[in-house]
Amino acid sequence: MVFKFLSRFAFSKRERENGDPLASALALLDRRRYEEATAALDALIAAGGTRNAFLFNKRGVAKAELGRTDEARRDFEWALSVQPKFAPALVNLGNLALEADLVVEAIERYEAAIAVDPEYPGAHFNASVAYKRLGRYADAVRALRTAQKLEGRAQRKPRTAP
Repeated sequence: MVFKFLSRFAFSKRERENGDPLASALALLDRRRYEEATAALDALIAAGGTRNAFLFNKRGVAKAELGRTDEARRDFEWALSVQPKFAPALVNLGNLALEADLVVEAIERYEAAIAVDPEYPGAHFNASVAYKRLGRYADAVRALRTAQKLEGRAQRKPRTAP
C-alpha cells in the first residue's frame, strides 16, 4: 500500500519511545497496530487536538490500513479543513483515489501536494506511480527521480518533528 512508503519519514525509534502520547501513537502505527493507534490518536484528538491536521492525517492512515476508507477519507478531509495546504493529507487522499483506480483524481491530489510542498518526496513518488498507470512514462520517470533525490537529502539531514 502506498501509505507504507511514507512511514520511512516518521520519527526515529528513540523519539517514539520517550513516553510521549503522540510518540507512542506513532510507534503503534509503525508497528502496524492500527486499532491501538486509532484509539491513541482518538484520545489525543479528544484531549484538545481537534485543530491538529497532523493527528487527523495519522488517524486517517491507521483507518486506511484497517480498510475503513470512508472514515480515512473523512479524517484526511478534516485535516485539510484545519490546514488547507497540508501536503500529507493531499497525498493520502490521492492514495485512496489511486487504490480505487481513480488515477486522474490521484494525480490531481499529488500535483496539489507538490504545489504546496515541492520538497515532499512521497508526493513525487506516488505521482510517479500514477503517471505510469496512465502511460505517462516520461512524467513517471521525472517524478521518481525527484522523489529519489529528495529522499536522499532527507536521509542526510536529521529529522525534526513536524
